[in-house]
Amino acid sequence: MLGTLNQRADVLARAPVADGAGGIGDAWTTVATIWLAIGARDGGDVYGPDAEESRVRHKLTARRNAELQAGRRLAVSSRTFRIHAVLDDGAPSQFVTLLCEELP
Repeated sequence: MLGTLNQRADVLARAPVADGAGGIGDAWTTVATIWLAIGARDGGDVYGPDAEESRVRHKLTARRNAELQAGRRLAVSSRTFRIHAVLDDGAPSQFVTLLCEELP
């Protein structure tokens, strides 16, 4: 399994930042760097009143890491993924499965 973890990724967490007008905006900061494997899971089209959008969901595999949490993002080269779920493969396994959506 370790040989298939061939993609380097930054784990990104949301951090509040001042927007200069008295409000608070969001920025994404790197909290960890990991190696993972990317596999396509499924995809589909979403239709709205003014737009059509394709969504591709992926199943990623990574070593267990406390920074991998639902709601965070992964930056892999020029691609960004939103983590929807972290599936723990159990105590004997050192790997987790991440259910993610690739962001446009």
